[in-house]
Amino acid sequence: MGEERSLRTRYMRRMAVGAVILAILAVPAIVHSRAAIDGLLNRPIDWVPDSLPEKAAFNDLARRFVVSEVVLISWPGATVDSESLRQVTDAFDSLARHAGDTIDAQAPPRELNVDPSMPGATQLQAIRELCGNAHPFLNVKSGPTVVAQMTEAPSSLSEVSAIARLKGFLIGPNGEQTCVVVSLDDAAQSHRRDLFPLMRSLIADVAQVDQSQVAMVGGPRDGADVDAASIRSINVFAPPSAVLAAVICFICLRSIPLTLAITVIAVIGEGLVLALVYYTGTPMNAVLIVLPPLIFVLTISAGIHLSNYFIDASHEFPELSPSQAARRALRAGIVPCFLATGTTVVGLGSLMLVRIEPIRVFGFVSSIGVLSTLFLLLIVLPGAMILSREWSERKLSKRLKYRESDQEPEPGPPHTRGPVFNWVRTRLSRPWPIIIFFLLLAGSLASGLFSLETSVNLLRMFQPGSPIRNEYAWFEENVGATSTAELLIRFPPLQEQDNPLDRLEVVRNVHLASIQSEPVGGVISAISFIRTLPSGRSLSASATRAAVAKMIRDEESGLGQLGMISRDEDSEVWRVTLRLWEPHDVDYSVSLEQIRETVQQAIEESTLHPTFTLTGPAVVVHEAQIVLLGDLFRSFLTAFAVVGVVMVFVLRSLRGGLIAMIPNLFPTVALFGWMGLRQVPLDIGSVMSASVALGIAVDDTVHLLSRFGSRRAQGLGQIRAAHGALAQCGWAMLQTTMVCGLSLMVYWFSDFVPTSQFALLMFGLLSAALFGDVFLLPSLMASPLGHYLAKTVGSDPKARLEHDDESEPPVDARRITPHQE
Repeated sequence: MGEERSLRTRYMRRMAVGAVILAILAVPAIVHSRAAIDGLLNRPIDWVPDSLPEKAAFNDLARRFVVSEVVLISWPGATVDSESLRQVTDAFDSLARHAGDTIDAQAPPRELNVDPSMPGATQLQAIRELCGNAHPFLNVKSGPTVVAQMTEAPSSLSEVSAIARLKGFLIGPNGEQTCVVVSLDDAAQSHRRDLFPLMRSLIADVAQVDQSQVAMVGGPRDGADVDAASIRSINVFAPPSAVLAAVICFICLRSIPLTLAITVIAVIGEGLVLALVYYTGTPMNAVLIVLPPLIFVLTISAGIHLSNYFIDASHEFPELSPSQAARRALRAGIVPCFLATGTTVVGLGSLMLVRIEPIRVFGFVSSIGVLSTLFLLLIVLPGAMILSREWSERKLSKRLKYRESDQEPEPGPPHTRGPVFNWVRTRLSRPWPIIIFFLLLAGSLASGLFSLETSVNLLRMFQPGSPIRNEYAWFEENVGATSTAELLIRFPPLQEQDNPLDRLEVVRNVHLASIQSEPVGGVISAISFIRTLPSGRSLSASATRAAVAKMIRDEESGLGQLGMISRDEDSEVWRVTLRLWEPHDVDYSVSLEQIRETVQQAIEESTLHPTFTLTGPAVVVHEAQIVLLGDLFRSFLTAFAVVGVVMVFVLRSLRGGLIAMIPNLFPTVALFGWMGLRQVPLDIGSVMSASVALGIAVDDTVHLLSRFGSRRAQGLGQIRAAHGALAQCGWAMLQTTMVCGLSLMVYWFSDFVPTSQFALLMFGLLSAALFGDVFLLPSLMASPLGHYLAKTVGSDPKARLEHDDESEPPVDARRITPHQE
C-alpha cells in the first residue's frame, strides 16, 4: 500500500509540474502564434536560394535593371482617352516616387497628408497611413502615358503606331481598353492584404464603377489572395478541426481527464509551433498553414496510443491499482512511442533537405513540435490516468461481474469473439492470398507512378468561379496577357569597330519571333521605341541609321534612359519584356519551353553568337517549384531509407526491416499511383504529404510489431501472436486514423485548393496505411516471413496476454503449420 501511495504521489506531482509548464508555455503559444499569423506574407521569390541558376539569373536582372513586382489594374471603361483612367492614374501617381521625393519609410507625419480636394483623397490618405510612407509606389504608368512617351522624341512614333505596338501588353485588342500599372515598394508589399481593398475602393469612387468590376492581376495580387486564403484557413477551419479531434478522442477513450490532458497539450503544441515559426524570423506563409493542425492531430494520436496501453493494462491485470496500471502502461508503451515518434520526426525532418526555406522551416519546427508534445504527454498523462479511477473501476467491475455470472468460462474479452474473431483467425491461417492480393494491387497501381504530372499553375490554387480567376479571365480577354517574363540578350562588350545596329537587328528578330509565339501576348523592348529603320542607301536613310546607332551607344540619350540596355566590363545586355498568357490546360513549363525554342531559333543565325536568359519573377517561382518537387521527392526517398534503417534496428534484422517497410510503402504507391492513372496533377502540398504521411503511418506499424514481439517472446505461435497483437492495437490504430484523418478533413472544405487537397491526400494516405497495417502486416506476421518480425526492441515477454488465452483451440489445426503454432 505504501509503495502504491508513493507511486500515486509521484505521478500526481509530475502532472502538477506538467500543468505549470503548460501554463508557462501557453503565453508564447497565444501571443507569438498570433504575431506569426498577423505577419503572414507569401513572397515565393524570397524563398528561393541564390544558389539556384534561376535565382542567379534574376539577381543579375535586378542588378542591371530596375525590377519590381507590378499589379495591373483595369475596369470596363478604362480606355485610352477616358477621363476616369487619367484621374485614377494621377491619384496613384501622387503616391509614386519622383525626383527629390523622400524614400524614408519612416516619413514624418506631415508628409503623409493628402490634399483633400484630390479625387479619392480619403483612400489616398488611408494608403499613406497604412504603409507609413508618403510614396509607397515605385512607379505608376498607364497605356496613355506610355503612348505619349512613344510619340515624343526620340521615338516620334504616330499614335496609331504606338498603340499597335502596345497591344497585348498595355492595350487591349480593340485598341482602346487599357490599364494602369503600379509598382509597389516593400512597405506596400507587406501591407498588400489591406492595400488592395483601399486601391479598389479608390478606383470605384473615382471611375464610378462597382468594386467587383475592378480587375487586379499580377504577382502582388496573387500573393495577397494566397495570404488571405492562408489566414482564412487557420481562423475558420482550425477551431472546428480541434473540436472534432477532441470529440473523437473522448468517444474513443470515454475519459474526461485523459481527453482534457491530451487536448490541452495538443492545443498548446499547436500554438507553440506557430511561435517557433515566429522565432525563426521566417514569415508565416501558405506552406506553413498546415503545420498547426498537423501537430495537433499527431499529439492526439500519440496520446491515444499511450492511453490505450493504460486501458489494456487495466484489462489484462485487473488486480493492479490505477497508479500501477499507469506505470505498466508507461513501461510497455514508452519504447514503441519513442520509436514511433522517432520515425515521425524522420519523415518530417527529411523536409529539411529541401532547398526552399519555408519547407525547411516546416521540417525543423514540426520535428521539435512532435518531440515537445510527446515529452509533455509523458509528464502529464500518468496523473490523468490515475484521475480516470472511477471510469477504470466501473469498467473493470462490470467486466468481472460478467465473468462471474457466466456459466461457461470465457477466456477473452467479448469483442474478440464471434464471426469477426473467427474470420480474422481464418484469414491469418491462410496469409498468402492476402499478401498476394496486396502485391498485385500495389503493382497495378504502381504503373500510374510513371504517368504522374506536376502542376504549379497559380490559378489552379483557387476554385473555379473565385474572384481572382474571374478577374484574370476578364483582363486577358479585354486587355492582354498578365504574367511578366524577361529575356536578357547578352553580347560581348561594345567596341568602337562594332556596329550597334547589328545588335539591334538581333533584338528585333527576337522581338518579332516572341510576339508570334503562342504563349506570348505582348512584347516591349528597345525596338518598341525606335521607328522602323530605312534600308536604302540614300543620304536620309544613312543619317537615320547613324543617329540611331549613336543613341544606342550614348547611355545619356533618350533611348539609353529607357533602361533597355545595360553595359559592364564583361558584356552588353539588352532587355526584352514579355507578357505571357496564364496557362489553363497545360503546365507553365510547356509555355516557357516554347519561348526558349522560339528565341533560340531567332538568334542562332546571327554571326554575333549572342546568348539569352529567360528570367523574371514568374519564371523564377515556376522553376523553383519544379526544383522543389524534385527535392520533396528525394526527401521522401531519404526518409523512407532512414525509416527502413530504424525498422532494422527495431526488429534487429535486416530482412525484418525490409519486410516491415512493405506496408508503409503501400499507401504512397497506391495513392500516388492512383493519381497518375487518373491524371490528377501533383502540387507542392501533394508531394509534401508523402513525407508527412510516411512518418505517421509507421507509428501504427511500430506499435503492432511491438505487441507481436511480446507475444512471440511469451511463446505463442505466429498466428495467435499476430491476431493478439491486432486485437490489442487494432482499436488504437483505428482511433488514431479517425482522429488524424477526420480532423484534417475539415480543411477539405477550404476554398484554397492546396489546403483542401493536402487534407484529402492525408486522409487517403492514412486510410491506406490503416488498411495495410490491419490486413497486410498481420498476414506477413502469420506467414513464414513473420519469423523476421518477432524480435522487436522493447517486447515484454512477462506480459499476461488476455487476447491469447491458452485454452482457446486454433480455428483449423490442419491449416496451421508447425512454424506458426
